[in-house]
Amino acid sequence: MPGLKELGLKPSAPILERLLARAEVAEAAGDSFESTLFDLFGLPSEPNGDLPSAAVSRLAEGGEKDDAFWLHADPVFLKPTADRLLLFDAPMLDIRPEDADELAVLFNRHFAEDGWHIEAPHPNRWYLRLPTVPALTTTPLADVVGRNIDKYLPCGAEAGHWRSVLNEIQMLFHSADVNRQREAAHLLPVNGVWLSGGGTLPDSGKAGFSTVLADDALSQGLSRLSETECHALSLDRLVQRDGGDSCLVVYSSLLRTVLDADPQGWVSRLAEFELWAAALQRMLQKKEIGRLSLYPCNGQRFQIERPGLRRFWRSSCPLSDYLLGR
Repeated sequence: MPGLKELGLKPSAPILERLLARAEVAEAAGDSFESTLFDLFGLPSEPNGDLPSAAVSRLAEGGEKDDAFWLHADPVFLKPTADRLLLFDAPMLDIRPEDADELAVLFNRHFAEDGWHIEAPHPNRWYLRLPTVPALTTTPLADVVGRNIDKYLPCGAEAGHWRSVLNEIQMLFHSADVNRQREAAHLLPVNGVWLSGGGTLPDSGKAGFSTVLADDALSQGLSRLSETECHALSLDRLVQRDGGDSCLVVYSSLLRTVLDADPQGWVSRLAEFELWAAALQRMLQKKEIGRLSLYPCNGQRFQIERPGLRRFWRSSCPLSDYLLGR
């Protein structure tokens, strides 16, 4: 996390550090948040292609299952500098529902002859339906936030066309009344969209657990796709669950603080996760769970069973060592 050292912040999570030190480390199929989740739900990634995260996430927003091609078309603010175009995503923009609705209507009217249609079930999350499958690959929005967009723009046989489309959308939104109103209210304009996660709904897959605790749309959508029981993230629900159930916990709030370049927020979220680590350690000790697997979404899995808790000779390392890849 950039800024930790400069601000004198020393993340402390002794229970998590102990669990990591005493776990067995193995390779995991996923090396990102999205690919890790798809693999856990029995839906492996396609090499050199998009994961269909838009079609899946849309299910969590109340969308019906269909065979259409969907892309994330998430609202963003693109800030030009002398030689770069920096991207800032929706949680930084305070987008009002009426703003999202007006821009979606404007987009759909402009691209009606192309058969393109945006849905905006949440002000921060928009979905674009296309009548045909485009020949392009994209970069997840989380990889681009706060960065120059040049090397992250769509690739593939139709890359040139879609880069022109993104420029056309910028011009369309630039002149929109809603953005003039936003700027008058001292809000940043929504002057573009970021396309990513294209595809059609995959087969249902097979989850290796019976319950999911998650607040993010992708986890909730994968749960609906696989008909797996899903609840909001809750430590109480985890502790009080039926001991025979296997459970996937998706703790995604740490990622948001990274995207916001908020080291103090990250340390705060880590302290909250330490409460989960303490509860999971107790559950292991009391034989309420038989095995704990931790996925940092970097291609690794840390797995620990109850006997592993007694590996006292494995001394804990500071969490910063794991962050630095030591």
